[in-house]
Amino acid sequence: MKKTIYLAMALSMLCACSKECPVAFDDNEIRFNASLPATKASDAGFADGDSFSLYAVERSGEEVLPLQVGGNFINNEKLTRSEGVFRPERSLYWGDNACDFYAVYPYMENITTVDALPLSVQTDQTGAGYEASDLLFAKAENLGRADGAVNLAFEHLLSKLVVKVVKGEKFEGEIPDDIVAHIYNTNVEYTFNFNTGSVDKNPFGAKRTITMHKLGNERFEAVIVPQNIEKKTPLIELTMGGIAYLLDYSLSFRAGYCHTVSLILNTSPDQEKIEISIDPSVDPMN
Repeated sequence: MKKTIYLAMALSMLCACSKECPVAFDDNEIRFNASLPATKASDAGFADGDSFSLYAVERSGEEVLPLQVGGNFINNEKLTRSEGVFRPERSLYWGDNACDFYAVYPYMENITTVDALPLSVQTDQTGAGYEASDLLFAKAENLGRADGAVNLAFEHLLSKLVVKVVKGEKFEGEIPDDIVAHIYNTNVEYTFNFNTGSVDKNPFGAKRTITMHKLGNERFEAVIVPQNIEKKTPLIELTMGGIAYLLDYSLSFRAGYCHTVSLILNTSPDQEKIEISIDPSVDPMN
């Protein structure tokens, strides 16, 4: 009987300690904070389930070593957001020297080069292809155990086009709900350099047509590869009531910038001929 009583008391004390005593924290484990100066292409912040690729290069004393495809201190580790925190699939620990960290969103399973990784934006961005086209990059340099959590501040590397359909003074009625917006004559292929955190349009890539993401009847968005569109180039097409209206426009898509083009309908689409004027603006995404 005494053994039973002592055992129960021991279990009770153990349970009490598990509730009140703090869990030991391993300060050798690398922890991460990920932030967005702005938002993702979808105008939303990071959400649970989002993942990014992480690399880390350990410095040799004061020597800064370049990132390689393999053989780094950390190689394409997948970090996924859960309950508001990005965590790797396995625990990562500090080494003896400081590290340079490289992160790219979204996560990429097969990375064959870090100097000129071939990528592309989706031509159909009406659904999931819109956010899947986004590319965010973060770099944190010369960090060690004493610096605490690794702060990864992501920035946009691509460009964004927003098309707004606006009623003009002479417009009568409502804006049609069947509008479809396309972008013509844009190169969708590019290469990404991890070491420099930069993208370059593929000069040999074919020009494609992108179907834009629709947000109501009056706003359309798409992720675009940074590039220059020459004058007199057919760029934006609006289809309303089965009739397509193609607009020529010159535009310089800049990395990390949102380009907004307001298309002002001055006459109703049910007219034989409609008038559309353009009002452009540019704002930083980062």
